[in-house]
Amino acid sequence: MLQIAICDDNNTELLLIEQIVETFKASHISKYNIKCDTFSNGLDLLKTTENGISYDILILDVVMPLITGIEVAAEIRKSNNLSKIVFLTSSREFAVDSYKVNAFYYLLKPIKKEELIPILEMACSDIVDKREKGIIIKSKMCLTKVFYHRLEYIEVLRRTLFFHLTNGEVLESLGTMSQLENDLLSDKRFIKPHRSYIVNMDYIHSFTDKDIITFSNSPVPISRELYKNIKQTYIDYSFDGCNNL
Repeated sequence: MLQIAICDDNNTELLLIEQIVETFKASHISKYNIKCDTFSNGLDLLKTTENGISYDILILDVVMPLITGIEVAAEIRKSNNLSKIVFLTSSREFAVDSYKVNAFYYLLKPIKKEELIPILEMACSDIVDKREKGIIIKSKMCLTKVFYHRLEYIEVLRRTLFFHLTNGEVLESLGTMSQLENDLLSDKRFIKPHRSYIVNMDYIHSFTDKDIITFSNSPVPISRELYKNIKQTYIDYSFDGCNNL
């Protein structure tokens, strides 16, 4: 299922956007299973996400009372770096701020059906494509398929691979990092900052002067000679999804 949240304090515009999303949903019913929720303010949206609901696509008005769309996105990004965020506004003055939260698109009002539907198609297609890719892990007891979007980082110690998943689980498998590199590093979301680590950039929270800090607050070392390139690769990857900003 793909979950979409729309947040706009203007009820007329909120209903219009919902109608466009429902039109997209109806025309893609055989391709995507979509559920859409609407919110008239950002605080209610944040309460919902705090209760465990994770939205794949967020369509946010930028200028709202109580809390702005940019502020809502910043809060969500503290725990979720995967959602596609589409900002709606009557001005481009907030475009720079939208970069900071890795926005997917920045759409000027008034919202037109012929503009929003292609954005929804791009976002849904990218989400589904990322969800389908995965790796088979052979442990002592069984074979397990782990989808890339559930994989935070991998480390190798001697000849044991440790697969750190986003739910906190760690899977172990005998092998070497070289056995994984061809598949993982061909996917643009993965980088190798150190000979013993591969990291999913979707789950990078921050950088220190020598480590990557993941969303689980795990430090992953960066080889000194790779630091500049790794950081630039992450910046390029983060901005790669920012369309029309």
